[in-house]
Formats: sequence, C-alpha cells, structure tokens
Amino acid sequence: MASVHERVREDLNAYVDQTLPPRRWEQISYHLAGCEDCRDEMLALCSVRNTLGACRASEAPSSLAARLEQIAGDHADAPLYLAAGQGQLPTSRVTRRIAASGAALLTFAVVIVVIAALVAPEPVRIADPVGSAREQFSLSASAVSINEAVGAVLLAYEKGADLGASITYQARGFDDDTHAVTADDAAALLQRATDADVAYSGTQRVWVSDGQGYYRSAAVRVAKQPGEGALLSVLDARGDEFSSSFLPDHISREYEAPEGWSFRIADELETVQGRHAVHLTASADAVPVAGWWIDSETGILLWTERYDATGDVSLAVGFTSLSFGSADLTSASADLSYSLLPASSSGGDGWCVGLPDCPAMLAGLPLVAYSSAERADGATMVLVYSDGFQTAVVGCARGVLDDDAGTVTAVSTSLPSVRAWQYDDDVVTVATNGSTALLEQISAQLPAEESHTETLFERVGAGLQRILPGS
Repeated sequence: MASVHERVREDLNAYVDQTLPPRRWEQISYHLAGCEDCRDEMLALCSVRNTLGACRASEAPSSLAARLEQIAGDHADAPLYLAAGQGQLPTSRVTRRIAASGAALLTFAVVIVVIAALVAPEPVRIADPVGSAREQFSLSASAVSINEAVGAVLLAYEKGADLGASITYQARGFDDDTHAVTADDAAALLQRATDADVAYSGTQRVWVSDGQGYYRSAAVRVAKQPGEGALLSVLDARGDEFSSSFLPDHISREYEAPEGWSFRIADELETVQGRHAVHLTASADAVPVAGWWIDSETGILLWTERYDATGDVSLAVGFTSLSFGSADLTSASADLSYSLLPASSSGGDGWCVGLPDCPAMLAGLPLVAYSSAERADGATMVLVYSDGFQTAVVGCARGVLDDDAGTVTAVSTSLPSVRAWQYDDDVVTVATNGSTALLEQISAQLPAEESHTETLFERVGAGLQRILPGS
C-alpha cells in the first residue's frame, strides 16, 4: 500500500497546475504545511515548469504578443523585439503556456500566503499574570538564598500544595531595652548570616498571613553544606514531602539597608531553639518593618518576622529544630528549582534580551542575578534585584495578557505584590516583597505599557517561518 507521502507526490503535478478537485487540493495543502520533503519536491516542480521570477522577466500581455507576431509574420528570422539571430518568436501555444504557468504560480503564491496566515502561531495567552509572577518570585528568591524556606513554601503553594487550614501565629514580640545601631552595622550582621560558613540541618516553619488574622503554614526540612548548596523539602499538611529542590551555593550579594530604615539591637541575648540569639529590629517612620534573630555563635539566621503597615506579622520563618555538622544533600526527588547567573556574569554582549535595557540598579536595588534565553517563540528575561532586605523580580516573556487586559496590579502584605502589563509582543511583570511605593518606582523605570498589535505581514511572516524553516 502506497504511503501518504507517495500518494501526495503522485498528485503534485496536478496540484501545481491547479487541476485537482477542491477537497483533494485542500488535503495536499495541509500535508505540505507539515511535510518538508513533499514541500521541497513541490517547489522543485514549480522551478522546472517556470519560476515566477522568469515569468516576471519575460512575460508580455497576450495582445501585444499577437500584434508582434502579425507584424513579423510566421517566418520572420528577426522579430521586432529580438536582435537579429538571437532567438525565435514564441508560438501562440507557447505564449498561452507561459501565461497559464504565470497564473498558476501566482495562484500558488496566494495559496502559500493564505496557508501561512492560517498556520501562524497564536500568541501565548497569560491568564494569571499575578500567579505566574509570584511563582517566578518564589523560584528566584529561593535560588539567590533570600528567605530560602519562604520561597520554597510560596512556590509549593502556587503549585497546589495542601497546607491545611490556616492557623494562628504568636509573634515573638519586641524588647524594651534596646540600643540604636547604624544601617551599616545592621547590614553587616545579615551579611554574616548569608556568608555563614557552617553546615547544618533541621526543620523550619513558615507562616504567611492570609490577611484575616490567620496564617498559611508549612514545615520545610533544610540541609545546608557550605560550598555546595542547600536542600529544601516542603512538607504538606499530612507531613508528606510535596516538593524538594537543591539550591547551588554560587550567588552572593551585598546587603545595603533601604533608605529611611532605622535599626536597634536588644541589650540582652534571647533564646531561640536553645541557642543564644542577637535580636535586630528595623523600623520605618517609627513603625516596625522587620525583626531578625541571629545566632550569636555561628551567625546563621534563626528566626525572621516581617510586619505590615499596622505592625502585625505578615510573614515569619524560623527553626523548630536545628543541628550542626555535615549535612546530607541527597534526595531522590530533588530538582534544581531555578537556574540563575550572578550579576557579575552580565559583562558580555547579548546577555540582556527581550527588554531594551537591563539596568544594574532599579529603585535603589542592585541587580544580583539574572536568567535569559532566546527561544523560537521569543526571548525570556528574568532580573533579580535585592539589597538583602527587599527583593524585586522583573520578568519579560513573549505573550499577551488574557482578554486584552491593561495593567494588572495586585498588592499584598504577605505575598509578593505584583504589577503586569503588555509591552508590544511581551508581558512585563514586577514582583516584590517591598512596599507599594517600591513597586511603583520599579515599574516607572521599565518600558511603558504598549498594546499588542500584529499586522497581516507579520502574521504571514510568522506562518512562513513555521512551514518553511529558514525562509
């Protein structure tokens, strides 16, 4: 039995001559749209019969050809439009064949244009830009070791982990006896926590406010080995492992306190999981914004609280068990959650794609890491900015907002706040755990909203790229 390719090739001559029945012509057209070999053979047939370019170069109106033939006579050796001895006058039959061939090729060109428009890929519709941006923030926050456990839990939640019913959280509170420290001293303490050269394992618990006075909560098993990385395993409400990710230890950043924040340290050490801890607090306009409990011996971060505009805890993470010593980083289900490059790798050409510019600083936050890729459907760019206190993740990817939505903004005191908008063929997103003012500042420094438009020429071009690779 002949294959579908053989049956198509048997009809290619008739297809080029436009003599096939409509249904068979349609079947072959769709086959050619997806079969490069048959398409090449069809194009070869067209070339043999007469290329469209040759027709354009030599074709004259049939009335003019007939008139010249009358003037020259049937036996003229040198027709008026040919130099003596350079050629013979085409017969009426040849003239008709040239005209028919030109018409067939013109029809074929139109067919190709129509097919290209039909098969042109539709732009990706982004139905949930807020959820996508928060997922990207969670991946990036984990990958650059900014609140590792928090990022892992937020990502698990976005992927559908059952964290159980919301629960209460008892804030650790504030100390009465404190003394002021400079922003540089506070940054140095947290820098020491990030750079702590110590191996440990244990369990952390994360609490994320639901905005109603309760908290979504999950436990995260943590194992960290200096120079190698960390293994984070998120447990669901039943205590089963929902996800496990390995985070390589290769991206470092410098802490720099946000402008307007003031810092204080408790006069006395506190106790967290049986260990002595330095209690550092930060305030803005006399309202607490964050608190950290830092192990006085090793420098690792034992507990963290972030506060909303009213001073209530919006997010907390802390060790519920902890042991020091060599950590086991093996896990059957562990995956690299995200691949980012440190900002220091951005010195070469071509690292910034999608956006017209990838600034080294946004709203006072330095670029610490990035990820970029050129794909068939467009470029993708992820930029991570952080001063160690506040983090912002900027994304740019090919697609259009669902239902042609304008700028989308979602502000939260516990989850990352997000803004997303259309930038021609791409969607730009900003997700940050900072203030609404920070979100506004970052958005203002990025390309402005620009509606997605696609001309017929662009659509046909995209279709040709799909059916004729290399065109």
